Amino acid sequence: MAVKLLKYLLLFLVLCNIPGYLYVFTNTTLSSAVSISTSILLILHFFLSKPWQKPIIPFILFTFLYFTIAALSYYGNEAELIKEFIRFLILVICITEVMQKSTYKDLFYILMIGAISVIINAFIFPYTNALHGLVRGRFGGFFLNPNTAGIVCLLGFSLSYSIANIKWRTIGQLIFTLAGFLTLSRTFIVIWLFINFLSIIKDRKNLLVPIIGIVSLTVMVTFTDSKIFAKDRLEALTAFFGAGEVKTETVKHDSRNDTWALYYDQVYEKPFFGHGYKSFQKVTSKSPGAHNTYLMVIGESGIIPFLILIGTFMYLLRYCIKYFKEEPYLLYTLFVVMLNLMASHTFFANYQSITLSIFIFLRIRMLKNKESQKIT
Repeated sequence: MAVKLLKYLLLFLVLCNIPGYLYVFTNTTLSSAVSISTSILLILHFFLSKPWQKPIIPFILFTFLYFTIAALSYYGNEAELIKEFIRFLILVICITEVMQKSTYKDLFYILMIGAISVIINAFIFPYTNALHGLVRGRFGGFFLNPNTAGIVCLLGFSLSYSIANIKWRTIGQLIFTLAGFLTLSRTFIVIWLFINFLSIIKDRKNLLVPIIGIVSLTVMVTFTDSKIFAKDRLEALTAFFGAGEVKTETVKHDSRNDTWALYYDQVYEKPFFGHGYKSFQKVTSKSPGAHNTYLMVIGESGIIPFLILIGTFMYLLRYCIKYFKEEPYLLYTLFVVMLNLMASHTFFANYQSITLSIFIFLRIRMLKNKESQKIT
């Protein structure tokens, strides 16, 4: 029972970004204490979970090589680098046992808590963002960054298709969709439509799901003051579901392609060992940050960690497609993770993508074992 409670606590702390939220809304002392406690609890859960699962070598190897190679050209705070390396390595090794004991339901309900925090942020505390120096006119709840919140909502929406109870599946899809719209994330809109398309191909009964989008948008527009939203983003969002013209200028503004292009020459300069830890993450007047995890990895640590990362996700993609009939939500979730990595460089700061990737890896391992047992 204690291990089970510890599992849910860790899922909440890791997936809902609680240390980061406390850093902004309380103080650094409490945030650091919770962050350190999370690592300690992960280790504790790991040792209480014998017999251990076979470690996920690709992610462990990637973590080790990324940090060690990126450290070669890093001239910043060494203590910070070591701390982040140890914390992420603990997560990659120990979260495996948490994910092995977690079900689709567990992840679905924990992520739903995170989505509800976004709704509360928008409906009840819409002006707290401005007070704490966060993005104005868009809402992130526990996740602070609305783009991260949008990805979390997409992960929850993807996992909702695994829920057999139609009532809770529909409630979850409504919450994740509404919360995702409240982030006013362009990435959320595009991937949400894409997942709907895939789900309809899998089962025609899912034709009703897009109606949830219309209901969510209606609730959002009806029960909130439009003044709290970023005007251009709101107009672009409503245009997707209304009769108005889609604001292409807004959709294309701050294009990721233009951002990525700023870093290509730097990749060519040092393709083997990169420019060092955090060199592609710094936000300055000339460098907005890579906003692409794949680009960040090759730019900071060179081609070897990059190839391991790409190879790992190609492996996951191959088997998610193979087992699409059995568990289609694996492919939905993987698409969210992979597309998120194309639009953000927070892979080592926000743990939802690595955690769900490990969960997918374990599910594929289980499905492969079942298949081999049938053959023998």
